[in-house]
Amino acid sequence: MEENSLRLVLIILGVLVVVGIYLYDVIKKKNQQKTDEKVFSHNQDKILPTFSSETAIISTDESGNWQGKPHAEGAEVADQVQRPDIPTAEPALVIKLVVLPTAGSSIEGLDLLNAFTDLNLEFGDMGIFHRYERQGGSEAQLFHVANLMEPGTFPVGSMGQFESTGVVLFFQANSLIDSNAAFDSMLITARELSQVFGATLACGDMQELTLDKIEAIQSQLQAQSGL
Repeated sequence: MEENSLRLVLIILGVLVVVGIYLYDVIKKKNQQKTDEKVFSHNQDKILPTFSSETAIISTDESGNWQGKPHAEGAEVADQVQRPDIPTAEPALVIKLVVLPTAGSSIEGLDLLNAFTDLNLEFGDMGIFHRYERQGGSEAQLFHVANLMEPGTFPVGSMGQFESTGVVLFFQANSLIDSNAAFDSMLITARELSQVFGATLACGDMQELTLDKIEAIQSQLQAQSGL
């Protein structure tokens, strides 16, 4: 009986020793892992400086190219980072003519609507008027007419209560229309509107439209079309 008891005690002690060794090994590995993580994090802080939006300087050079000079927190960055040039499309050429009533006066909405109707201008999308070219079942907008004041729309359903301080005729030169023909048609319409209302005809810069300015616009359109 005593031999059995002694054997049981030895077995239990052996199990406890094995468990203790196992737990010690696990704890040791965990402590080593934490130490390695701290060392790695410390080294990363030294190698990779952090950046913030507040410490970035954005500028352009004399050619208009974007340049960035990010400043690292706690470190100076000597190298200048420059964004590679990105090709940009040429801005579309927009031609404008403005009909301006005499200073201090305005154009009655119904009078304006009647004049638009007589000149074959049709109310359409965007709440403004358009001159259409229709051939062989196809349709294209040659130019547009908007109110000079924002948002540029016309309350076509209540023109009797509307007054305009001027209108702007415009179109965007592109390959879908004959830009020279569009300008000729728009110029004729603008002249007729200015005569009907005794108004001044101006170009996009709000200066009076002269023969020289008309020729300059025509030259722009020819250059745009490659003629």
